[in-house]
Amino acid sequence: MAPEKPSAVAVRLIQFLSSLLVGATLVLAPWTPLWENHPVLATSQHLREILLAPWLRGAVTGLGLVNLAAAAVDVVQL
Repeated sequence: MAPEKPSAVAVRLIQFLSSLLVGATLVLAPWTPLWENHPVLATSQHLREILLAPWLRGAVTGLGLVNLAAAAVDVVQL
């Protein structure tokens, strides 16, 4: 098999880093004070109830785990 072009490796590396950062942010953010004290939550009690609901936080965390899994696949392919 022929070696990959440097640009293809760079694209995979950027894709890996992107998936890793987005995944880590989505996994951690819903459980931090930053999420609970966001200024948008002060605008509406209904919005606050939805965004602080455990099921929504879990769903966001799940999306983060999907991104981390994508990052793991990308790093294996590097």
